[in-house]
Amino acid sequence: MSISFYSSPKSEIAYTILDLFESEFGLPRAYAQNLVDRELAPHFEQLRESVWIYIETPYVDKVFRDSYYHYFSSKNGPYKKDCIRLSLFSQEIAMDDFQDLEKLPWLEEMYLGFIILRPTTPFVVGRSHLSPLALKENDFLCCQAIIPSSVHGVKLSSGGFPHSSQDTETITCAETTLWSVMEYFGYKYAEYKPTLPSKITSVLRNVSYERQIPSRGLNIQQMAFALKEFGFGPRIYSSKQFGDSFFPLLRMYSESGIPLIVAVQNEKIGHAFLCIGREKISGNMIDSLEPGTESDLLVKRILDEGKITLLDFSEISCQFIFIDDNRPVYQKARLETPTINYPSPTWKDCQISYFIAPLYPKIYLEAFEAKKYFKQFFFRIFRDSIPIESEIMIRFFLTSSRSFKHSVNFNVSMGGEMKSIILETSMPKFIWVGEISNRGLIKSNKANGVVILDATEANILDNKPLILGAFQDKIVTFEFPGRTLTTMEIPFPAFEIYSNYSGDY
Repeated sequence: MSISFYSSPKSEIAYTILDLFESEFGLPRAYAQNLVDRELAPHFEQLRESVWIYIETPYVDKVFRDSYYHYFSSKNGPYKKDCIRLSLFSQEIAMDDFQDLEKLPWLEEMYLGFIILRPTTPFVVGRSHLSPLALKENDFLCCQAIIPSSVHGVKLSSGGFPHSSQDTETITCAETTLWSVMEYFGYKYAEYKPTLPSKITSVLRNVSYERQIPSRGLNIQQMAFALKEFGFGPRIYSSKQFGDSFFPLLRMYSESGIPLIVAVQNEKIGHAFLCIGREKISGNMIDSLEPGTESDLLVKRILDEGKITLLDFSEISCQFIFIDDNRPVYQKARLETPTINYPSPTWKDCQISYFIAPLYPKIYLEAFEAKKYFKQFFFRIFRDSIPIESEIMIRFFLTSSRSFKHSVNFNVSMGGEMKSIILETSMPKFIWVGEISNRGLIKSNKANGVVILDATEANILDNKPLILGAFQDKIVTFEFPGRTLTTMEIPFPAFEIYSNYSGDY
């Protein structure tokens, strides 16, 4: 059996795929046309017009082969086991270019990822990995992993987030979401590895009380259990439990560069997908941000006494980026209307009821308590350094100390003495970071203060989580053995804020 290779501009790809659905999948012409129009057209419509697509068939896809041998092959019907792979490039690539070693860096730059088409009609879109650069609109920040592939025998890789549609039998929305999470973490971090549909079924066997295939979906507890079995320390957040703090917590974890499993529902629908980032924040969004109501009595008293306006970056109104197996990759929507992009009115009133944060298991300081301690510490210790009637904006997130120090080391706007103190300070694997800024500074992506907390310290008494605090030329550190705060006067200018979307979380 030989492998066929085709190329097509985006404008003509539908015709080529239509022919392949007939010849490779054995589909009737009318049915194949319906699949192209209904299932594939929305994916192609959001691509840039200059995109060229290179097609390889037959293609052996590891994820579909796993589903095939564990389920589809046992059926009586003639299910095919091979797929079609679409590889995307920014512009047309001549066939000879794939054999020119000198053009390898250029091919890597032009490569935009792949889409697998599987014979599980009508849900034909399988394992996919597209760079946001392939889209007409990519003015957003999101979690990305570098995933390797090959085109015409050439090894290439692209950055993006894994995506797939559900086949409704071996994987529903819940299993697809778990697969996507593990695909992302498995290629990005050494502690994890990608998984397959049969493995997800296997780890849930002990908490399932009926047959698992054909799948009837998973509840939020089963999804969290699977993550725990895959090596995470997941944390479930409920909108009923956290009330007004629910969306700020979700935004805070998203700002930390962590892909979050969100569960949406209404009276008829229950669905799960991923929140992986947000649109870029504009100056108008920052200007329209209103101060929230401070619930902490200590912080509120200090704010009132100093006539200080407190703004929270996590309250900025913006759209978030979702990976949804029912929709094309990288959907934009607000948290209040997560399913606004669905054409059916049945989905319009879905609300986010839960989200799961797949955390490193040794992150013990919970987000709600961490942010509460951060605000109390900052306003208690630095209250005399905050001018009367001033404006303070806080930005709070979780990150790894390795990534944070890497960013600090190359932050040319940070003062040398301040930089040395941070780099030479002992830190755990993960830290909570609170940046202090204001509207003017944050528009320039800058802050003038920072508080660093130990994410492995759950006991917030006696300042145990504190590693370092700095604001208005004053630096405060906590000496744990003596349980004392040490203050130093060191001038430091405003510095570039940290971004989790371009590094590790």
